[in-house]
Amino acid sequence: MGTCAEALASALREAGVEVMFGLPGGEILDFIEAARRAGIRFLLTRHEATAAFMADVTGQITRRPGVCVSTLGPGAVNMTLGVANAYLDRSPVIAITAALARAAEPFATHQQLDLNAVYRPFTKLTITLDGVDTRSKVSEAIAAATAMRMGPVHIALPSDVARNSDVPGTRPHPASNHRGGLLPDGIIPAAAASPRPIDLAPAAAPPDTGSYDAARRPDAGSAGDVTAVADAIAAARRPVVIVGLDVNPSTETAAVRAVVQALGVPVFVTPKAKGLVSEDHPLYCGVCAGVAGDPLIVEFLGRADLLVGIGFDPVESDKLWHHTMPLVSVSSASIAAGAFRPRVEAVGRLSDLLEALCRRDWPAFEWPADVCARFRNDLDRMLRPAQRPRGISPYELTRTLRSLFPRDTILATDVGSIKSITTQAWRSYEPLTFLESNGLSAMSYSLPAAMAARLHYAHRPVLCTIGDGGFGMTLAELETCVRERLHFVTVVFNDSALSLIDVAQQNRGYPTYGVRYGRVDFAAVAAGCGAWARRAESLEALEDAIVEARAIDRPVVIDAIVDPAEYLAHHPRALRNV
Repeated sequence: MGTCAEALASALREAGVEVMFGLPGGEILDFIEAARRAGIRFLLTRHEATAAFMADVTGQITRRPGVCVSTLGPGAVNMTLGVANAYLDRSPVIAITAALARAAEPFATHQQLDLNAVYRPFTKLTITLDGVDTRSKVSEAIAAATAMRMGPVHIALPSDVARNSDVPGTRPHPASNHRGGLLPDGIIPAAAASPRPIDLAPAAAPPDTGSYDAARRPDAGSAGDVTAVADAIAAARRPVVIVGLDVNPSTETAAVRAVVQALGVPVFVTPKAKGLVSEDHPLYCGVCAGVAGDPLIVEFLGRADLLVGIGFDPVESDKLWHHTMPLVSVSSASIAAGAFRPRVEAVGRLSDLLEALCRRDWPAFEWPADVCARFRNDLDRMLRPAQRPRGISPYELTRTLRSLFPRDTILATDVGSIKSITTQAWRSYEPLTFLESNGLSAMSYSLPAAMAARLHYAHRPVLCTIGDGGFGMTLAELETCVRERLHFVTVVFNDSALSLIDVAQQNRGYPTYGVRYGRVDFAAVAAGCGAWARRAESLEALEDAIVEARAIDRPVVIDAIVDPAEYLAHHPRALRNV
């Protein structure tokens, strides 16, 4: 009979986990050693948030749980940033933390935190292992993480429980929180003493509603729902399609593209859905939900008389147009949450719902034939710099990078002014080729995201774009990239400021205050970490550096000095949600 740590490790390995990310402490060493013996690689990061972001992106790409690991106390708290990001970006993650020894709980206060309470607000399930029937509890955790909507779960492992023998159990075990199907007093149904196979295939229906802890809809996905949505679309004169993150990019992309083609109306995507509709498609208009050009996009949406959400999740909208404009939804989960209700929604297996819509005969809608082309031209004019920049134009930098990298390049981009421009100006043609934090919008995401993408896509070009603020938070991970041979190009948009917040201050009539950094030579810093680095103060220098860098078998950092002046034109009205 093995220990609890060994049972946890073997259950993860049997579920297909091959690598986990983290930063160890003495209290979690028994589990890390058990995982090593089980054949699970442990990738040491410089910060626990990095580990969680890497697990998040692993979950996004594979649609199976990524695993991150920390010690108790400060390590567990550091890891919450990436776990909260996974919660709002709907990524399956298993976050494993050490916990204070059960024997010490009545007496100790050093590093004593209620980790279940810490993690409960942004996980679907949080439990503390007790050494009884660990394998079935891990199975429950995996099921919770992969059920729609997907999300993170938290497992706390007390240091003395980790070393104790794990015993079979036939009684219910307590769970601090289990959202979706919660039984009285937070009890998960009792597991059989004999091991059960761990299934990583997420159930598509019946889905959860827009809130993880809301009741299930037993009637979701009925033919009547689809008919009501179809009738609402047919009755509209100028519908617009919005594609969102609840689409499974591995299995539902073709169905989404078929519906877009059948309707023949303008289509926008949310940031997490970039690539689901190829951005060279004639009906593609742009990215909605709080990025560059947002005022122009909201104005265009106001010309529509119906918004048609396909896998649209309001978590991606930083404004309330989805609430103030008529919207119907077709998705694998209900988007009703809080006071928001769509006009009509069809909920169920998305591919089936979209197939039903494709069978419908659609009327000729009233959009002019050239409406999408004209809108894209208007958006492009808004994004281009109005005057010659004093450094590199962020828009022109993004477009230049797009021209220098292959069509199948995977871009991971960071949060702030860089997210605003790269999300809109970078063109994606296939799903899972654009990675960004959107629901939480966490700075320092893109470097760990690119690291995870490089692990999964060993032979695809990977590019990381990041602002100087986000890079300053995470640049120590360059050493991790060098050590683990995670080779990709990182371009730092360096303007020595939190430019998006600076724009917000200007729009509100405030003086610039608390948003300016000192100058940092990130190329020199990167070289000190073992990366190949260059500094670029012009597009010509950038192009030369990229051409040279793509032949380098090392992590690459290019410190690009940009002019932030054009950001004000991208957001001409006050930013209410920054």
